Amino acid sequence: TTHSIVDGSFRDILEETGMGFQKEVEMIRLASKMDLYTCVYVATPEEAVQMAEVGADAILANVGTTVGGSIGVVNATVDMDFAIKRTQDIIEAARKVNKDIIFLAHGGPINTPEDVKIILENTDAQGFVGASSLERMGIERSLMELTRTFKSLTID
Repeated sequence: TTHSIVDGSFRDILEETGMGFQKEVEMIRLASKMDLYTCVYVATPEEAVQMAEVGADAILANVGTTVGGSIGVVNATVDMDFAIKRTQDIIEAARKVNKDIIFLAHGGPINTPEDVKIILENTDAQGFVGASSLERMGIERSLMELTRTFKSLTID
């Protein structure tokens, strides 16, 4: 997981105690020195620049917790317009440091193949990281339909 998705007072506490995002940046710096492939989540252009400066190979523009499904965020303030702009802002900021970084989109309203198509058509993102869009959403739909089928069975 990443600190980039934590905000508010808890994020402030993590940062104050030295257990914040800078630890992740340092970890990526060390991993890059060891010639390990690094793929990182960031939530802001500033975080993207920090990760690009220490050698991140791939940057995932995380625009928030995935919306939808049985446990997804319902009242998200992040819409597709925000997701497009934030993703592109992250890409442009990091690209100034290193144009060879691979850029991926993730989170918020980017959930379905149609959503990913919108992001790919409107940003310079080169791909998508599914996470709960793949591991949770698809299973939820099929399990609900299977459960409905079982419940519809009758005993004669």
